[in-house]
Amino acid sequence: MKKRRPVATLNQSQTASTGHHCPRTGWWSVSWNEGDPTFITEGQLMPALGGVPTVWILREAAVRGPVRASTLISAS
Repeated sequence: MKKRRPVATLNQSQTASTGHHCPRTGWWSVSWNEGDPTFITEGQLMPALGGVPTVWILREAAVRGPVRASTLISAS
């Protein structure tokens, strides 16, 4: 029998510490600087901020899905 994973609720904040792998692609920021989010991709190491280890909070998860031709910008 497969083990069930709990379903994350929308109001549950996701955090990651400096040096750990990013659990989810999206816009991350620190609690004391919400106005300056950083885009971090899943699997990337969470960075230090100003050389200081910190806890990052996921502010907005990136939307996954197929890329549509209408959303691409043409180079011409």
